[in-house]
Amino acid sequence: MTDVSGPLWALAVGLLVLFALLAVWFTWTAGRLDRLHLRCEAADVALRSALLRRSAVAVELAGGGLGDPASALLLLEAAHQAREATGAEKWLAESELTHTLHLVDLPAESADPLVGELRDAARNVSVARRIHNDRVASTLALRSRRRVRWFRLAGRAEPPAMIDFDDAVP
Repeated sequence: MTDVSGPLWALAVGLLVLFALLAVWFTWTAGRLDRLHLRCEAADVALRSALLRRSAVAVELAGGGLGDPASALLLLEAAHQAREATGAEKWLAESELTHTLHLVDLPAESADPLVGELRDAARNVSVARRIHNDRVASTLALRSRRRVRWFRLAGRAEPPAMIDFDDAVP
């Protein structure tokens, strides 16, 4: 008679090690996905903060830095719309503010320091949107993997969305 307890014992230990490795991998991937979601939320907050700063500087510039009252009114209206819009309309309003900033004849930076501040704010918006979209792309790439979908490692978290609007610096 041969002793079969040795191979069975090795098989049981091998399966236990395999399940332990899978559990570690699942935990690590779920944690990574959670961190990516948190980074997307932080990038979204940073983008919205940059957008608020840009519209605030535009309102300030319209209040006193523009010589043409029609341009000032146009800029003030676009900045107000960008601040008040929500949902999908938010990105249309931000694109409209960018378009208005390109239409309005801004004074030279040497004449008004608000123009330089507005250009800095517009650059920050552009950078913040690119960072946000890069983080969203990374998160969506991990979420799209079969193993992540099959084992539902993303949980019930909503997938983040890319943000697209015109953010060219005036």
